[in-house]
Amino acid sequence: PALRVIGLTATPYRLGQGLLTEGDNALFSDIVAPTSNAELVALGYLAPLRSKVTDSSIDTAGVKKRGGEYVEADLARAADHDDLNAAIASEIVRRAEDRRSWIVFCAGVAHAEHMRDALREQGVIAECVTGTTPKRERERLLSDYKAGRIRALTNANVLTTGFDAPDTDLVAMLRPTMSPALYMQMAGRGLRPKQHTDHCLVLDFAGVVSMHGP
Repeated sequence: PALRVIGLTATPYRLGQGLLTEGDNALFSDIVAPTSNAELVALGYLAPLRSKVTDSSIDTAGVKKRGGEYVEADLARAADHDDLNAAIASEIVRRAEDRRSWIVFCAGVAHAEHMRDALREQGVIAECVTGTTPKRERERLLSDYKAGRIRALTNANVLTTGFDAPDTDLVAMLRPTMSPALYMQMAGRGLRPKQHTDHCLVLDFAGVVSMHGP
């Protein structure tokens, strides 16, 4: 009877459920002392994000929805086109300027691989991480990225949570989502304070900033 359960999260809500304190079977009864990103930025615990409207964008007009989210196969087909990938890669390079560490969130494995190739064609040292990347290979790629030997990491549903690379100074959103939690998790990869700059640039090719807010 004395047991107390405490959960720690930056996203206390889930798609289709709402707050983790809502519903008859909610595990938690209340949210204690929430804070905001703005407050944590002001205190120096987080780096601010600066988003820019992009010239290129992914069109989700014909993408089907299921359970409050885009159907993954449809989304991948809408996002992954050679001409669009090349245009996005070119724009990332142009807007990145001297930024060192880029994370690119893509709509599927093939899309992540194609964006890696498009960035390489722009002269960028880029690699791709997916759910099928062998563990040892993934560890090597993430280590090289954190050490600055890889400039851009493309991924499909891998680096959204549990990945901490503080010096990430550019996040490219190529994965449209209707989930505010997933949006915050992707954007959160750029929130860590950095050694070489005071902010992280967010390039929103997926329209997630306009959908969910800054």
